Amino acid sequence: MKAFGALSWTVAAILGLTSICQAAKAPKEEAVKGHPTIVKREITLWSDGTRLSGALLYPKDRKADQKLPGLVLCNGWGGTKAFLLNSGIAPRFAAAGYVVIVYDYRGWGESNCRLVVRGKTPKPDKDGNVTVKAQAIREVVDPVDQQKDIDAAVSYIYGEPMVDQARIGIWGTSFGGGHVIYRAAHDKRIACVAAQVGSMPDDWTKLYPKGLRDVYKGKSARARGAIAPMPQGGGSGGVLQGTPHRVRIALFNPGQYADKVKVPTLLIDADKEHYFKIKDNSERVHKILKKSGIPTEYHVLKNTKHYDVYRGKSLDIVMKLEIAWFDKYLKAKTNPKTFKSSKRD
Repeated sequence: MKAFGALSWTVAAILGLTSICQAAKAPKEEAVKGHPTIVKREITLWSDGTRLSGALLYPKDRKADQKLPGLVLCNGWGGTKAFLLNSGIAPRFAAAGYVVIVYDYRGWGESNCRLVVRGKTPKPDKDGNVTVKAQAIREVVDPVDQQKDIDAAVSYIYGEPMVDQARIGIWGTSFGGGHVIYRAAHDKRIACVAAQVGSMPDDWTKLYPKGLRDVYKGKSARARGAIAPMPQGGGSGGVLQGTPHRVRIALFNPGQYADKVKVPTLLIDADKEHYFKIKDNSERVHKILKKSGIPTEYHVLKNTKHYDVYRGKSLDIVMKLEIAWFDKYLKAKTNPKTFKSSKRD
């Protein structure tokens, strides 16, 4: 009897601890100002050992067992999740029936950053911990690190119980527009793409071999300690924020992978684009996709500048186009022909 009593107390304790853990892990939903039909949940992502700050947005009236399509949003040059929230971009997608993930790239916003230890790392203690003096590397525009962070965001939403893993779309703007082309070309989890005012150049190194040699000189200087281990100090120019990792940016040419994209892709440009020639970026990618038989559309907004797509009438136009595109390829499960076109071979 005593044994039974002890066993009962043990089981009760385990069940009690389990319920406490479950309660502790219960997601905290928050209202989104100006968007009464959706809720937001703050999340933490891990990207290659770095903690990223993020959020999930989704419809408030989602049924408990309902699987929704997911959207991964990829910011531009120095964009943060706060911008995607405050501009209404992320909330609009969520209100349209999507589970949306936004996040800060490493070293930006509320995310942790790379730490550079210039001296030798001391011997770790028994728990593997060390105390060091390190330089915090923040606000670097590094496409290699950003791709790792995007992969983490895709991985997070892929494992989200609310999301149908077969219906994950990706959206990118400006520098992020190139990111989504690269990601779609290399990630079979992506079922649909939308890129607006995106920089997605082709490989330029064959045409300008001298430029490539200069890039290699820069890589060598950093490897040999002739220059700082990581770029810092700004230098983006104009209204852009942060420090560009020029060597990595020079070698990041997502347009060269356009022929590897096998999913429906929407491309939107501004006719008064000033950062790059649209014919060498989205227009070129669109032609490659069309020739390959991939579902694609290309829209050029008239009398529109690069930053106009984030506000007013231009924002309304691009959001309407993008939501319609994602709806067509991520929600049309009743149309086998339409839904299958969003799958890779």
